[in-house]
Amino acid sequence: MSGKYGFSGGIDLPKTTPAPKPRPKVDGGSLSEAVRAGADLGFVNREPTTRLKPGPKRKEPQDKVSIPGPKRVVDDFRAFCSTRDLTLWQGLEFLLEEQKGRSG
Repeated sequence: MSGKYGFSGGIDLPKTTPAPKPRPKVDGGSLSEAVRAGADLGFVNREPTTRLKPGPKRKEPQDKVSIPGPKRVVDDFRAFCSTRDLTLWQGLEFLLEEQKGRSG
């Protein structure tokens, strides 16, 4: 009877080939000539473009705040912003500025 799984003497695995040799460095001048020649022949760049997030352009560094709290408070804050046509960060800024005006 044959051994485990029907292979009495084992199986012969194919020989592995050594890893490919590293590619030689490309001269920048010849590369730019090749790119220019390709452009002259009508070839276009196929590199993926950088995708920007939709919305207004950011004029200052951005950060994120996540504040868990009672649903009634969060709902009130969202309603406050919605009735004034403010984004959540604009509503927070509005309340902070209002607080500064009272204490200053």
